[in-house]
Formats: sequence, C-alpha cells, structure tokens
Amino acid sequence: MQESGGNGKAAASDTGGTGATPKRRRAQLENEIKIRDHELAWTSERLIAELHERSAAQASATAAERYDPATALPNRRLFEEQLTQAAAEHHAACEPAAMLLIGVRDMASIRAENGFRAADVAARVIGDRLRLAVRGCDLVARIGDNEFAVLLTHLRSSADAPPVAQKLIKLVDAPLRIEGRQFVMDAAAGIAVCPSDGQDPASLMRRAQSALQLAQETADRCYQFVDSDLVHLDGQRLQLQADLRRALDAREFLVHFQPRVQIATRRVVGAEALVRWLHPRLGLIPAGQFVDLAEQIGLIVPIGQYVLEQACAAASRWPCEVLVSVNLSARELRASDLTTIVRRALHDGALAPERLQIEITESSLGRQPQEVAASIEKVAELRRSGVSVALDQFGTGSSSLTLLRDCRVDALNIEGAFVRSLEVDGGTMAILQAITTLGRYFGIRVVAEGIETEQQCSLAEQAGCAQGQGYLFGRPMPANELGTFLDARAN
Repeated sequence: MQESGGNGKAAASDTGGTGATPKRRRAQLENEIKIRDHELAWTSERLIAELHERSAAQASATAAERYDPATALPNRRLFEEQLTQAAAEHHAACEPAAMLLIGVRDMASIRAENGFRAADVAARVIGDRLRLAVRGCDLVARIGDNEFAVLLTHLRSSADAPPVAQKLIKLVDAPLRIEGRQFVMDAAAGIAVCPSDGQDPASLMRRAQSALQLAQETADRCYQFVDSDLVHLDGQRLQLQADLRRALDAREFLVHFQPRVQIATRRVVGAEALVRWLHPRLGLIPAGQFVDLAEQIGLIVPIGQYVLEQACAAASRWPCEVLVSVNLSARELRASDLTTIVRRALHDGALAPERLQIEITESSLGRQPQEVAASIEKVAELRRSGVSVALDQFGTGSSSLTLLRDCRVDALNIEGAFVRSLEVDGGTMAILQAITTLGRYFGIRVVAEGIETEQQCSLAEQAGCAQGQGYLFGRPMPANELGTFLDARAN
C-alpha cells in the first residue's frame, strides 16, 4: 500500500514537471526570438544609416568635383561637359550659341586685402546676378577665381550675344557691399560663337579667352571675334587677303610683350613677343584671327620675320639678363633659310644670340616621321647658333615624352589652362610634378604660363616650375611700356 502510494505521488510529480517544461522552453524561445528581432532591427537600421551616410558622402564628393563651393554654380569640369552637349545639339539644329567668358579683375585684390571669406561673398553675389539675368535655358558657371562663363543658347544670330555681354558687364560692375564696405568691380567679356568659332569646348574656350584678353587690353570691354563666316566667303576672303598684304607695307602689325619672371624672386627674366593687327576698319585683331589665313596664303613667313626683327630690336634696349621669346609657325620652322633669317635679325637688332628664345609647338614639328626628323634637325641648328628653344603648349600634343628624348630643347612652357586647373584638380599637380622631374633630368626649365593668382603661382612653384608668366606678373604691353616696367622693377 505504501509502496503503491509512493509510486502514485512520484507519477503525479513527474506529470506536473513534464507539463511545466514546455512552457518554460517556449518562454525562453520567445525571449530569444525577441532579442534576435531587436538585434536584426538594430543591424538593419545601422545598415540603412550607413548607406545613407555613404550616399550623402558620395553626393558631397560629386558636388565638390562638379560645383564651385562658394557660388554653388557648375565649375569648369561640369561646364565643359554641358558645353560639349550644347555645342553638339546646336550644330545638329543649325542654331548659333555663344559662350561669354567674363573676367573680373578686382576679385584678386578683394581676396588679398579682405580675405577668402569676402572674396567668396563677392563671387556668390556676382554669380547670383549673372544667373538671374539670363534665361532659364542658358548656363552660368564659375570656371576660375576671377572668371565666370555664360552659355547663351538658341540665339537667332551671333549678333544677339554682344548686347547681352554688355548688360552682364554692367551688372557685375554694379557696387556690392561686403561687411559694411562697398566694392566696385571691373569686368570685361570675351565672346566665342558656336559653331563658327569652334564646335568643341577647347576651341570655344581658347577663342573666348583670347577675346577676353583683347577686351581687357583695349577700351572696349566686350569683344567678339571677327565672324568666322567672313573668312569663308570668297569675296570677303579676298578682301582680307588683300588687307593682310597691305598691312605689311603699312606697318599695321603691332608687337606687344608679356613679362616672364623667376617665380622664387619675381625677377623679370624674359618677355614673349605677341603680334596684333591694327586693322583700319575692324580694329585690333589678335593673332588667332589672322595667323591661319596668313599661313594659307604664304604671308606668315614675312609677318614672322617682321615680328622677329621688332622683337630683337626692342630687346637690345632691355637689361642684358632679360631674354625675348618669339613664336614660330610650322611654315617658318620649315623654311630653308630660317637660320639665316634669325642671324640677320640678331645682327640688325644688335642682340646677342643667347638673349633670343624661339618658341615652337609640338604640332609645328610635323606629323610624318621624316617631317619630324627634319624639324628636330632645324631645332638643333638653331641651338648650335646660340639661340635657345622652348616647346610651347607642352602636353597638348601626342608625342611629348618622345620629344623630350629626341628633340633637345631648353624650356617647356606649360599651357595656362593646365596651370589654372591646379587649384581644383589634385591630379594636375601630380602630372606637373612628373613633368618638372623629367625636365630636371634633361636639364630643361619648366615655365608655368597663364598664372593669374597667387595661389596658382604657389602651386606651380610647389610643383617645381622655375619660371612663370601671366596676368599676375604683367599683361602684354608695347615695347616702350615694358621698358618703363623693367626700370620700375629695377629700382
């Protein structure tokens, strides 16, 4: 009986224990599931947050690469992309468009005297004025510290561009107030028309830059190139040809000189001769507007000879440490009597050979191997006569590195657009440092052209450039003004 009762209690106890165990296990499982759910939810939220952070960082990096931080306008890189697309569309539709390059001289002085914050405020105000003054289909960008670009789209004709440029110049020139002080800008605009002045960003930028330079050098602060259609119409083309021939006899060509300095000391060590044509009807025309035509009709050699003679005569009156640089075209380089022409100009100008530098471009050397070989021999012949030779616009051709080995020169001139991009593109600095390293290996000095700001100058010096040229150091000027400029620097 007792044994039987004991067994019954044990059975009841086992039954009760067996009934409680699944509940506890279920509760434990539910608790573990809740913990895992919380962990998964936290992980999911963290993953989503990280994705948002990464996306925001990528968007910020993209914006930094394509937009100017001070104005929020497209930068040079994005503007060139937009310009490429717009040029193709307008060419296909047979509609003209115009690129306006607006230079603001006083931006650098605001930055120097009042700091970067004040300069950023000025840039933002100018950018807003330009953006609000054009149509919604037009494009506005800031492509440099002192330069804004405007693309006027879907024009009726190229004649619509100059009035808009004049209006924008007035808007930029209007007084602006920064931190209680009033500033007045000094703007000028260069105009390039698509497709007549070019169908790719490089051509349009180059033509607009030349037009801006001419506008800043003359009383007219808005300059549009002579319509390219003028050169393509037979009757007018013949007239221009006749004008070019007459211009030689009438001595209508002017030679201006732009200083080149030793960056470390700012001492003037040279000046580049730049030709202008003072046309009696069309006004002052830059070299880019008539050199190609002069080369086609066989006048480039006598024009180049005239520039060479004027340059040598002018340089003979400068301090002996200042060289003069003269550009040669492809046809001049290939002339059979080139060395004789150079020696005669040196003799007549009473200038020592070592004070003359001849500048050539990679493209002027020719394309075929035999042409390049003959040009390289001409370069060697010039150097044997005591004249130095520089490769101009270095890096814009296709055989730069080969030329460093095969064509011995004394200097490499780095194109201005490349130098100006140092401020916005770290890759440009790496490339320029590599070029200057190669230059040192071959005993070649590297010259940074187109320097407009102190920052560009500092970066060019950091990259290893020994000399610099650009508006920061001096604008192109007549020979007598350069003489005064040199005297002032000497005192």
